[in-house]
Amino acid sequence: MSSTKPAAALAAAALLALAACGGGGTPHEAATAFAPDTEAEITFTWWGNDERADWMNQALDLFNQEYPNVEVVRNFNAWGDYWTARNTEAAGQALPDVLMMDAGYLGEYADKGLFLDLGAYQDGLLDTSGYADTLLASGTVNDQLVGVPMGYNAWSMMYNKDLLDELGVPYPAADMTLDELEAYVLQVNQAGAAQDPPVYGASDYTGSFPGFIYSRMQEGEDVFTDDGGPAFDEGDVQDYLDSAAGLRDAGDFYPVERTVALDPLGGFLGGEAALWFNFSTTVAQAMSDIGTENIGMVQAPTADGTHVLADHPSMLLSVAANTDQPDASAVLVDFLANSPEVKAIFGASLGAPPTDEGRAAVDQSASDAVDFGYLEAIDGEITESYPLLPSGYGSIEAKWGELHEQLLYGDIDTEQFTQELFSEMDMLLG
Repeated sequence: MSSTKPAAALAAAALLALAACGGGGTPHEAATAFAPDTEAEITFTWWGNDERADWMNQALDLFNQEYPNVEVVRNFNAWGDYWTARNTEAAGQALPDVLMMDAGYLGEYADKGLFLDLGAYQDGLLDTSGYADTLLASGTVNDQLVGVPMGYNAWSMMYNKDLLDELGVPYPAADMTLDELEAYVLQVNQAGAAQDPPVYGASDYTGSFPGFIYSRMQEGEDVFTDDGGPAFDEGDVQDYLDSAAGLRDAGDFYPVERTVALDPLGGFLGGEAALWFNFSTTVAQAMSDIGTENIGMVQAPTADGTHVLADHPSMLLSVAANTDQPDASAVLVDFLANSPEVKAIFGASLGAPPTDEGRAAVDQSASDAVDFGYLEAIDGEITESYPLLPSGYGSIEAKWGELHEQLLYGDIDTEQFTQELFSEMDMLLG
């Protein structure tokens, strides 16, 4: 998952503040049928690189084979440019008819009334019958379906089999406790100390805000309140950071200096650390960057080895409230979200397809097989929806990473980390 830099996210918040509040919904009677020869023109935008653009254009060409008279005006941007453009459009109530959305921005835009409620189409033009309720809930804000997930993933712990085989260390188990994780990291460190450069068990696993979100879920606690404020206090954050203080203070995590030197790879992607905590879809990136298909994946350790897991939408499709072609827009969302032919084009690059039919259409690569296998293994434990993220989330996540680097360098302690984080949240969330 990408995130905005603090300055970019603050600018986004300022622009969105100009957008009118309220509104949204479906101010017309949603059609239940759409004739293939219907004439319409709609705009559609997404983020990504040239490869994704090529795939998306293939998918849109397929859409036009079925609906030849619906002209789709196409546009895409790189991640940062994408949100700059969308925030400007949002401020002017001029979003594209259909747009790709990220979970970190969905609530922010929906609270401004910028999205159409697609729930009115669920019994007609939009088929969500094969979606898990927990996944659909992740696209629902204020009881309105404002984002249809194109794919999903789940929090995980990946491990480099080649590295562990070379060191003679067994693979991690799926039900490890945090105490067992700490012992495992030390075991890998000892086995890898003679390597050049040394191999470590892991980078500091308290370094990402999604990891903190996951830890809150394990405790049965909310992350954010209904009005977008933090449902945790300074003590909760400090306790989380201090849970890894033993390894951190002893220098047993992958060195921050080496992390910075390898940027943007870091220890795991650079082939010098055995474990990586991230969403399951990123296994494709791991295999590509490390240059091996021998990556395993299990659930991230918890205090007692039990788990509460959530469907995490890798990306979603939304329809702008300002559209003058709501029915055609809903048809495009349905096609891109559900067509097996589209899923065959993208594989799991947008996350695992949400339906059985979609997953069956994917000619699985090695990374897809690992991702799908992991999601299948944990299916019975996915009982929650990923928390709705508030306006300003991108800046909070970025601030966490910035402060954590200072913590690793010893420039601040966990108490100062927490104070500065809450100062940032006070500014962003009020």
